[in-house]
Amino acid sequence: MSSLPYVRFPPIADISGPCQLRPMKVIRLDASSWRSPEDFYSAVLPQLGAPAWHGQNLDALYDSLAGGEINAVAPPFTVEVEDADKLPEPMRHFLTKVERVFADARTEAHENIEFLLS
Repeated sequence: MSSLPYVRFPPIADISGPCQLRPMKVIRLDASSWRSPEDFYSAVLPQLGAPAWHGQNLDALYDSLAGGEINAVAPPFTVEVEDADKLPEPMRHFLTKVERVFADARTEAHENIEFLLS
């Protein structure tokens, strides 16, 4: 006989019901005319279904992404910013901070939230 211990694993969650996968929503934003962070917020917040009282800063964006139930659009979703490579350097730098906010919110909320620059 083997001297290995017997290990009992917990049961796998019931997957006999219908699959509840939600399709990935893609929000495409045209950045060609952006010159300031306010331009970004004016474009992204309505697309996320953010309430009128939503702040226009990185902390407020993080809170609404990681906290859930603030924006009308629920994960999973991807925000894709087109023409980001043509923006002035200060805006490109700002968008790298936005990328970090999305990454941090994705980790905190354990949700599929993506931010892509193209």
